[in-house]
Amino acid sequence: MPTPNPVRPRVRVSRRRGRRSSRSWSRTVRFSRAGGMPRSLPGNGPMGQGQSCFTGSVTPETVPLRTLLALLGDPPAVGRSDWLSARIAALVGEGRLTPGARLPSERMLAAELGFSRGTVVRALDAAGERGVLRARQGSGRTVRGPSAPGPVESLTARSAPLAPGAVDLRATVLPPHPELGSAAAEAAARLAEDPAWGSAPADGIPELIEQICGHYARRGLPTEPRQIVVTNGAVSGLHLAVRSMTARGARVGTENPGYPNSARVITAAHRRAMPIDLAADHAGSIVQAVSSGALAAAVLTPDFHNPTGRLLGAEDRVRLLRAAARTGTPLIIDETLAGINWHRTPAPPPTAGEGATTLLVGSLSKSLWAGLRIGWVRTSEDIADALSHLRLGVDLGMPPLEQRIAARLMPTMTADGVPHCHEHITSSWELVAETLAELLSHWTWTAPEGGLSLWVTGTRLPAPELVFRAGERGVALHPGALFSPLGTGWPHALRLPFSGRAAPLRRALEVLAELEG
Repeated sequence: MPTPNPVRPRVRVSRRRGRRSSRSWSRTVRFSRAGGMPRSLPGNGPMGQGQSCFTGSVTPETVPLRTLLALLGDPPAVGRSDWLSARIAALVGEGRLTPGARLPSERMLAAELGFSRGTVVRALDAAGERGVLRARQGSGRTVRGPSAPGPVESLTARSAPLAPGAVDLRATVLPPHPELGSAAAEAAARLAEDPAWGSAPADGIPELIEQICGHYARRGLPTEPRQIVVTNGAVSGLHLAVRSMTARGARVGTENPGYPNSARVITAAHRRAMPIDLAADHAGSIVQAVSSGALAAAVLTPDFHNPTGRLLGAEDRVRLLRAAARTGTPLIIDETLAGINWHRTPAPPPTAGEGATTLLVGSLSKSLWAGLRIGWVRTSEDIADALSHLRLGVDLGMPPLEQRIAARLMPTMTADGVPHCHEHITSSWELVAETLAELLSHWTWTAPEGGLSLWVTGTRLPAPELVFRAGERGVALHPGALFSPLGTGWPHALRLPFSGRAAPLRRALEVLAELEG
């Protein structure tokens, strides 16, 4: 595996005459001559609907006004103060604005955004109340960072609680496995019999690792126990994988649109998130990006991609693996949704082999129960050993009780990935598809092959404005820009989860249809 090229320090001239500094910067912004907007990764095609390409976080100095505007994206026509406050809080939570960074003046922001100064002041004051900005006399507003993590399933930092009766379309959560209660009772009953008195190996208890190996064997990928490292959910596994396979400042590709926490993992590890724009040829876009040799690694979701629900077929997986082997690009594969094959699509084999370096990151929070935060990484033995040492600086392993519950439920997972509640998901999807055709026929979408969400484009209102107005009507959802690795673009796109109950889903779509007019 080739060593990623280190980021070269950028030399800048100090304010004091004659002094030079070689301080390293964690970002690079390239502006085209024509429009003044940054460029995307070469070979990936046009950025998604106005997407800008800011590739990292802003270091603790004054944030360039142009950079901040690119990060914020297009403002809505209404609710501007709330929008600006929420965008700044989200950028801080994602690590794109780092603690100590100073924002441009209120007057400059108001002039460039076309807001009144009072609107900007209210927004920045609200961001201060959220705990992400600090105001000092004579120093302006500086980033202080969120004081506490957001909700487990939230895709934005410090999400406000919803009012009673509101419909939450921000997360994809399924009913728990019907055997969850009995599995938990059985595991709890045996706690007192544990000869280790509750201690457990950091890599995972043997009975769970055995079940994970059996899970891959049923899918056609023989696996040895030393190839498995149990983690605190999929995001923890992605974090360990990115840190183990890449150097600080390295370029790590991920899909656009894609799962927001994939990009957050990359930027939190001080790597550079490089958008892989998913054109009409979904698989071809990914293969082309990996074939370029410009990436130190790629974080991908070939199994019912979030948010589009696309599935990478067997032949396309072989193309991807061969490209990765040829360029020496490690593939970090998020398999969280591999077990959500409610459409009963023929399941391709896991994305491994063909001489490529692969790290398969699995999770049980979607397939079995959202509260079962058990994940793992399946890779080669030498990389698994490296992950084991690295994770000791993060945590000392998962609680044995949850691991024992997981070990009792994993045998119920099928090789083809059909979930236990596939009838519920199918019914919810049919309701959403019928309602969209009836009430929102001007939206554009492609039916997902699996997974739990639908990606729609072509909203009449700008997505941030539509989301804001829907929130006022008791419907919470995310705009398309959240699913960009850079937090901008997709001004007329939304992700619609369809994992919830039928009546609230119908009511939410009716509200959106009324707002779209």
